Amino acid sequence: MTRMTNSKVFQGGVWLAGVLSVGWIGLGFFGIGAPVAPARAEDPEAPDLTMSFTSLDTMVLTEVGLVAGITWMGPDTLVVLEDIPDSVSESGDREVRLVFRDPDGLILGMEDFSGVLDRALAWDGEFLYSCGDASDGSSILYQIQVDTLQIEEAFDAPGHRPSAMCFDGRYVWVTDRDAGRVDRFDPETGAITRSVVTPGFSPFGVAWDGRNMWVTDSGTGRLYRLSGSRGRWSATVDTESFLFRGQDVLLLHDERTFWYVIPQEGIAVNVRFD
Repeated sequence: MTRMTNSKVFQGGVWLAGVLSVGWIGLGFFGIGAPVAPARAEDPEAPDLTMSFTSLDTMVLTEVGLVAGITWMGPDTLVVLEDIPDSVSESGDREVRLVFRDPDGLILGMEDFSGVLDRALAWDGEFLYSCGDASDGSSILYQIQVDTLQIEEAFDAPGHRPSAMCFDGRYVWVTDRDAGRVDRFDPETGAITRSVVTPGFSPFGVAWDGRNMWVTDSGTGRLYRLSGSRGRWSATVDTESFLFRGQDVLLLHDERTFWYVIPQEGIAVNVRFD
């Protein structure tokens, strides 16, 4: 459902038109169909498959504040949603901004979204998506033009605590940590068309690798893989490779490389599955 709100218009985004010269191939995770009731992963017990990975290198994302959201916008542009608390900001107020950079860390541009955006970030090949908190305690899902950085549309976000997003080539998926699920948002209709209950009980980070969805859980500290049309729990990463119980961990994937991000540290870790 489209949300009626006073759209905030941002200037200085025209430079992005020159940055984008990419193609995007999407696979449409979980198929296309009518809305269905939330589906829990089919396996009542953990799957037999346990995976491991090797950490390769790291990438510094921010030296001040938290990483509230992150997404690739094509192969050469990384977008970071920075949340800078008032205790360390230059203005003395909390600041939230989108920072556009290349893979080597060169800042291409930035835009202030304080008072509008709060968490989560995804790109569908045309628009950026992010979430903000409303005064009544609900959340708003924003669709943002990348050339002007104007808010195109605002929708009622699923749940009241969306945490992270990813795009699967057709849909935007949003984790809801309080409800323990990941919701499928259709950009064409503005509706939630499927919900999948995840392993664990507090899903946070989410990524799409071209075939499967990956979800971190802040409660269990584990990393899970979901597969198939109903989001079947198909694998778990072992605790020697990944265990962050009680911590929020974001995920990042560009169909070539896989990263996990601890927001408080502002560093992304590149991994290779063994």
